[in-house]
Amino acid sequence: MKTSSSKVWIAELSHTFKKQTKPTLKNINLDIAKGEKIALIGRSGCGKSTLLQMIAGLLIPSDGAVRIGAHTVTKPSAKWNMMFQKPSLYPWMSVRENAALGLVFAGSYKNKYDHVEQLLEMVGLTEHKDKNVQQLSGGQQQRVALARSLATEPEIILLDEPFSALDAFTRTSLQNEVSLICQQQEITMIMVTHDIEEAIAMADRVIIMSHNPGEIVGELHVPLSFPRDRNCAEYNELKETLFNEFEKLDQAKQAEMLAEQTQATA
Repeated sequence: MKTSSSKVWIAELSHTFKKQTKPTLKNINLDIAKGEKIALIGRSGCGKSTLLQMIAGLLIPSDGAVRIGAHTVTKPSAKWNMMFQKPSLYPWMSVRENAALGLVFAGSYKNKYDHVEQLLEMVGLTEHKDKNVQQLSGGQQQRVALARSLATEPEIILLDEPFSALDAFTRTSLQNEVSLICQQQEITMIMVTHDIEEAIAMADRVIIMSHNPGEIVGELHVPLSFPRDRNCAEYNELKETLFNEFEKLDQAKQAEMLAEQTQATA
């Protein structure tokens, strides 16, 4: 049940919202290989969610472009699906009905009924498929959202911190499962997080962003197989390396702000 994945190019992308004097994003250039798993990490306000929405076609950048395969992104598509912090399910529908919603809108559910059943089995919801989604836990509801995102056989799945509100055990379980599913299905994955542990657990490559404006200032490759052993020495070394990169970034930002204040008062 593998899908085809797509390469993503982000070229000279900058964005300034209306009534803002400074850009939210500046000179973003990024190539993402087919099937690669990417984590965009940075402090709150660095523009990582804005960038993810531009990849999804929900926002258009002021300058530059996002290309997925042969297409310049100008609008949303069923081939690049997004999971948000909240699962946004329809409470009056069953688990199966929510999972199949994208196929219903596309008019192809009757031909892919078995496909939805397989997805519900994959995410561990077979025994709950006829339940109303309001009967499920938060983690189970995110599994429904994941099945819905996978149902249209997307080339790319975009994750905007969908596990942040879950308890630690459920969060870890879903991090492992989503990474493994993307690898098995050869789906390109791009996620937003401010959690160092999550970035190392899920991504092949971590993209580090600064803020005011949001710029790419570094990256870290994570050459570990899935599912990842969070107790191994290499995993913890990579966590420490990423943490140190953030400390350096904070120190550099503080020095920059101090220099600006000194110049303003001179």
